[in-house]
Amino acid sequence: MWKSRRWDNDRYWAILDALTAVSGEVGASMSQTALAWLLAKDTVASIIFGARTVAQLEDNAKAAEVKLTPQHVTRLDEASAPPLGYPYDFMKRNDGAW
Repeated sequence: MWKSRRWDNDRYWAILDALTAVSGEVGASMSQTALAWLLAKDTVASIIFGARTVAQLEDNAKAAEVKLTPQHVTRLDEASAPPLGYPYDFMKRNDGAW
């Protein structure tokens, strides 16, 4: 059984808020914006998406035309950054405190 609480948390809502805002600013669908964000990453070699219909395929293909500014990419990066976890979060909190 799928547990919705796994995805229903502040982090995921913040990602959706950022994606919704950037999509509105660039005039693209959320899927186009998300794919354009991935295309803007030098470290991403390829993108696999699961279009089930021709309409989804056409919508996703338009991501290649979406132009994100560096500020858009940064907003999406920051919103989707995973939590650091131990020991990195400990080091970040205590940086310069010793």
